[in-house]
Amino acid sequence: MSLLEPNFLNKYSKVSPISAEWQRIEYLLQLSLGSTTATIKNLWSISNPHMTQQFEKISKGTLVLDSWMETQALDENNRIEKVCQKGFEFPPSGLKFPTGHIRLQDQIQRNKTYQMILSRIAVGKSYCLPDKTAMKDKYKLIQGFESIYLFNEDEDPMTGVFKHDYVLFENSRVLPCYIVNFEFDQKKEDNLNAVFCDICNDNTATIYCKADDMCLCYECDEEHHLKGGKLVSKHVRIPIQDKPKSFGFCHQHPDQKLELYCTVDRQPLCVYCKIGGSHSTGESAGHPLVKIQDAYVKSIYESKEIDPLIEKRKNQLAELLQQIDLKIKDVNKNASYVENRIYQILQEALLQLQEETQKKMSYLIGDQLELKRQYDQIQWMESFLKYEQEVLAPQDYLTSWSRHVGLRNDILNIQNIPQLTIVQPDIRIEGKLQVVSDTIQQMQNTYQENDDLEYGDQNSMIGTTRFRSNIFNKHQVGDKNQKLIRSIIQQNIPQQSQGPQLALFKSQQIKQPVQGSQSRQFMRSNDTIQENQMYDSPNSQTSFAQ
Repeated sequence: MSLLEPNFLNKYSKVSPISAEWQRIEYLLQLSLGSTTATIKNLWSISNPHMTQQFEKISKGTLVLDSWMETQALDENNRIEKVCQKGFEFPPSGLKFPTGHIRLQDQIQRNKTYQMILSRIAVGKSYCLPDKTAMKDKYKLIQGFESIYLFNEDEDPMTGVFKHDYVLFENSRVLPCYIVNFEFDQKKEDNLNAVFCDICNDNTATIYCKADDMCLCYECDEEHHLKGGKLVSKHVRIPIQDKPKSFGFCHQHPDQKLELYCTVDRQPLCVYCKIGGSHSTGESAGHPLVKIQDAYVKSIYESKEIDPLIEKRKNQLAELLQQIDLKIKDVNKNASYVENRIYQILQEALLQLQEETQKKMSYLIGDQLELKRQYDQIQWMESFLKYEQEVLAPQDYLTSWSRHVGLRNDILNIQNIPQLTIVQPDIRIEGKLQVVSDTIQQMQNTYQENDDLEYGDQNSMIGTTRFRSNIFNKHQVGDKNQKLIRSIIQQNIPQQSQGPQLALFKSQQIKQPVQGSQSRQFMRSNDTIQENQMYDSPNSQTSFAQ
């Protein structure tokens, strides 16, 4: 996407380069890019009263962050003109907003103008999901949460890159504030590069002469000072690393060096700024000025001092991180106990099922054997009679026949065929197994009073090994996070206040997965298997309430 045309920007106010607002946005841009060479060329304020009022109302008392986004990365539904007028348009799956460190789509180039839009995002309470899983499964916003926080499972937290991505779903939670055009001025970091000799311009400078204000290599210093005569040989030279800092030239008077510093406006000045420039008249004329070298030395000294308020906040955050670490350990331990209890209940239920089934089968097999015995007895007698017909003489057969008829009558005298035992395929579950959490239920009841957000469909993961793997493996302190949290605690909490060492939860490997293993606490209600004369289904049915 090309940069905005000037005509479109005429309706928005430009921010003054000498304003504190400009300075704050430029420093935030440099911080986010991780580069001191980023220099704002133009800055427009694009927030309108209606959107601002709506944003302040919904973001009151919630977490609000700054988010940079390249205008060329916006899709067709969010053209920059439309975003400035009405805000962002959100699809059902939401929009991703980065915070912290930002990466440009194109490589950094000199003399190229980049454009970004700076917005404020009210992330509120975020539901945490792995970045890959969230984008693949298109999770919806869960009840009780205002946004989704996407964490990168593959990124090492010890690398020190501060970057967080959030997915938001409401137009009112994003307030576009500024359009920023900026470039990269590499001259600002020239001090990071090797300094070359001011005479030969070929060799790296190793010596600085204050009298000549020149950086020299060893060969040129010998030629210029040692062989240049008695006067120049008396010049004091120092190692190049001890050279006084150069503060550059004034923006208002380019041929004048910066020599003064206004402690009120926090602005470097030259002598002409005081004589006939910005600090020569009006209120600025009375501002106290100090030498810029003194201001620089003081700022270096102050930056190295420990700020007690910052240290207090770091200690508070470290204490909370330790508490969360212990809670994660406790929750995983509790989940492990409940999962084992569920398998124990399942095992007990399966044993009851086996006993009931064995009892029914014993009745049926007993009846089966008796009926088969009677049937086989008749067959046996008839087979023997047929054999007698083939081998006996007629007079002997008559005698055997009369005996056979008597035995047959004895069998027929049995009035009733044995009645079958009343056995039905009616084994079923009585009651239900329900897993609940008191704290989660309280939170849901609270959020239910505030809004009517719908639950996302996540049933595809419930009751599977993949589900338990996500719960027990992702929501725990991993090796990398463990090292990070431990280092924070050790740096900011006195040794005597540290709690027990961080520990990882190791879930037991159980072969048989069962539904309902994902929650924290369970309630059982009459979970025994009973025999009932009511016919339900030819197959046993099991139902666990999630």
